[in-house]
Amino acid sequence: MFVWVNSGTNFQRLLFDCGEGLLRQIRQPDIKAIDHLFLSHTHIDHIAGFDYFFRRNYDREGTPVYVWGPEKTSEIIHHRLLGFIWNLIGGAPGKWYVTDIGEKEMASFSFKTSEGFELKHPEGTMDFNGIVLETPGFVVKAALLNHIIPSVAYSVEEKESLNISKDRLQGSGFPQGPWLEKLKDFSLDENEVITLEGKDYALKDLRKELLIRTPGEKIAYLTDFIYDEVSRQRALSLISNCDTVVCESQYSYHDEDLAKKNYHMTTHQTASLAKEANAKKLILFHISERYSREEDYPILLEEARQIFPQTYFPEEWDIME
Repeated sequence: MFVWVNSGTNFQRLLFDCGEGLLRQIRQPDIKAIDHLFLSHTHIDHIAGFDYFFRRNYDREGTPVYVWGPEKTSEIIHHRLLGFIWNLIGGAPGKWYVTDIGEKEMASFSFKTSEGFELKHPEGTMDFNGIVLETPGFVVKAALLNHIIPSVAYSVEEKESLNISKDRLQGSGFPQGPWLEKLKDFSLDENEVITLEGKDYALKDLRKELLIRTPGEKIAYLTDFIYDEVSRQRALSLISNCDTVVCESQYSYHDEDLAKKNYHMTTHQTASLAKEANAKKLILFHISERYSREEDYPILLEEARQIFPQTYFPEEWDIME
């Protein structure tokens, strides 16, 4: 899953898992500008496209590459970085940060292109409280689910924004002008006086009258986990009131025994999770190869819609619904 987050002043590009062929659907300039790669786990089908990503970013100049995943991710990524001969690298730029997410703690390490990625530099640890990344514009949360091994589910939530209401501004009779920029600049003293049409107003009063709060969007990515009680509760907490839930649905509900055996989800389980979480939309992906796109996929979709009607496949799959 590839996510763009527009904070208003810049874009952040987030990639969730890196399966084979995935990046060929993304423009080269965007691949080279991906800020964070979030791995659910490191089974081969979720990381087989890593070399394609690495080839285009190993010597990125200016901004580091950040990789996140469950415990041992740093060890596995380090082996991947060392899988090439670096005798021609010279003093090339490039720095990678890899963070292992554990039940109680996150541990970060860095790797330098100029060193041929030979050394694994400890960057410290911090308590894991559900948040893995927080920026001024959005927050990324994570939950460890059960796939025999840990599988990390993620949510991305834009922070609430304050915007000037055009209707309120028009109704106030205030003129437009540079003074409007001060309304959203919270480094200014709220008691600062602004003169409009010959009258004085405190900045805090103008904010109260003209600014409206707009909630940010929330999207979640969950894959490769069993529908046991611990995973269910953790997933529900993560995706509560989500705008879009992107979730695996490996099996038909008729094949629940296979889902339990392989630690995956069924159509009914995924749909029930979205319904209980009060999600707005559910996107199914990661369907078992045992099912035919032409014959079985429409049936799988209908199975999920019996429980959660706002269920879809990814648009690029071009599946007749």
